[in-house]
Amino acid sequence: MRPPVSTENKQVIKTYFDAINRGDEPAILDLLSDDFQFECMAVKPERFHFVWDRDAFAAAPRLMSRFMEKPIQIWIDSMIAEDDSVAVEAHSHGELKNGKLYQNAYHFLFKLRDGKLYSAREYSCSHLAQECFSEYEATFD
Repeated sequence: MRPPVSTENKQVIKTYFDAINRGDEPAILDLLSDDFQFECMAVKPERFHFVWDRDAFAAAPRLMSRFMEKPIQIWIDSMIAEDDSVAVEAHSHGELKNGKLYQNAYHFLFKLRDGKLYSAREYSCSHLAQECFSEYEATFD
């Protein structure tokens, strides 16, 4: 008997966070549909409300590695899955080369189709992101 789709989708999300935590760009790409879209839902500052396609999103750990001591670590606190959606509460830890710590809390809403992520929305503290990453503004492209 096959497990429920919601159980399978939760496993995909666990695999996704494992790949993020390793900074494994090929593994991240393997989990994303060709039409994948990531949206950071921050309101202010405006530069933290953005939309990335598949390639830009998968490259984020590599781009962040330029100013982080090691890959950011994001831990799942809870997950709820229904149909094609998985909601995740999570928290992170990252040490920046400028000595700052990036420890944020998140809510993610993921949408999956045929075992691949096609949509992700991130809600997090943009004030903290601004405080930690503002000096890197021109380098995160």
